[in-house]
Amino acid sequence: MTEEAQGKSKADAAQAISIGLIEKAWEFKWGIQLIYIALYADAVLAWFLHKNLLSVTTGSTQIWESIGALLLAVAGFGLTVSFVIPQFSEFMRKFIIEISPAFLLDAFRKRGAESGEVSLHYLHTEALRTSDDFLMAIYQEKNSIWIRKLNDQRQATTLLIGLVLLTVSDIWVGYTSGTETLILWLARGHEVPFYLYLALAIFILPIFSILKPWPRAYAYHPQLRRKQDQERKELYGSDGTTRLG
Repeated sequence: MTEEAQGKSKADAAQAISIGLIEKAWEFKWGIQLIYIALYADAVLAWFLHKNLLSVTTGSTQIWESIGALLLAVAGFGLTVSFVIPQFSEFMRKFIIEISPAFLLDAFRKRGAESGEVSLHYLHTEALRTSDDFLMAIYQEKNSIWIRKLNDQRQATTLLIGLVLLTVSDIWVGYTSGTETLILWLARGHEVPFYLYLALAIFILPIFSILKPWPRAYAYHPQLRRKQDQERKELYGSDGTTRLG
């Protein structure tokens, strides 16, 4: 296998893993959001009442004695999921992209157009230039799908980053308050392997979700592709040098 083929294989593998994580996160978004609630409630109860979520019942006297604090906690949850987590996710995105080495960024590089495909940008330009309603209809359909996929991808990334943040927070609150929170309870008796695997997941999830390339913005249109190839040939020449006319 040539070096170029090996590089392409590694890039495809990295993209496949990343795409899998994002798609699964979006498929299970409701489950992840329920975990959000559980982890947040668990951390709040541990901080204020020194109890974990499993040990609290609706008849617990401490709940009603601390109803004011719990109401503030409910408001805090709304602030956390609507502001704190998105801001933290954006910070992590910039941080990971900044510190990632070139070989890692290359592994997630965006794939180019395949045979018979043109970019949505080129398709849109041609539709405007020729006033072709059919081309414009294709562009609008493909572009709306691309925007939806991009929004889903961004939301799934934010979900995963938020899950990491709440997991770490639950552990920290547990140790700080001296309470066996849910994560500490899950780790009971298997602390070393549990935290090793958890640390690996916390390290991998943000990287693969953030570095995942944007959805492919191409449409299959062989006729336009031949036209684009001809334009490039006339502009750059068959030898790759620009022709000035």
